[in-house]
Amino acid sequence: MDDGREQIARRVEAQVGVRPPEALLDVWTGARPVDAAADVSLYGPDEIAERNLTYEISDYAPGLLLIGDDGGGAGLFVARNDPAPEVVLIGLGAVGSDDGTRVGRLSGLAVDGFRSMKSAEDVGDEAAPTGPIDILVTHRPGMKALMEIRRLFHLSLPISALIAADAHYPMVVLTDVYYGKYAEALGQLNLRYQCLAVRPHVTA
Repeated sequence: MDDGREQIARRVEAQVGVRPPEALLDVWTGARPVDAAADVSLYGPDEIAERNLTYEISDYAPGLLLIGDDGGGAGLFVARNDPAPEVVLIGLGAVGSDDGTRVGRLSGLAVDGFRSMKSAEDVGDEAAPTGPIDILVTHRPGMKALMEIRRLFHLSLPISALIAADAHYPMVVLTDVYYGKYAEALGQLNLRYQCLAVRPHVTA
């Protein structure tokens, strides 16, 4: 085990009362850096305790740990003591009164530097993408969700490939397609499962 990583984990645990998720440690130790284009700020090990204290998270949402923000007034939260937590986006002025929006598993988001955090549901608040996009499943959802994704996107990819033990998320399920064709399906699926994201098409 990396001694430096473990020292960070123990120090933060002593300050916030819970061991930080392994995926967050990956970010802190540089194993999975946040992409600069993601517009996400993850708090470092020297500031996470202070941010949780400032926003009185232990009072208003004692089951959650604030790990960062989106730069627009919303915090990134994970459940305490969850080894594979989902990230929930909650307005920092509404902590304790808003359930927030699930944006994907922390481990999955960390894999691609948090580029896939912006869900397809959020795209409706902006101008729809006009260029080609890729559609990703951000984390491993349930079987029902996978079956609906396969049906609504007309995927030839077998379900077994989506649920395989070595399947990696985020997983691109459609590439070099146009938003307009899939907007309705994206909206339906994210309303139910919050597990899809879009990004500008990345060429191989």
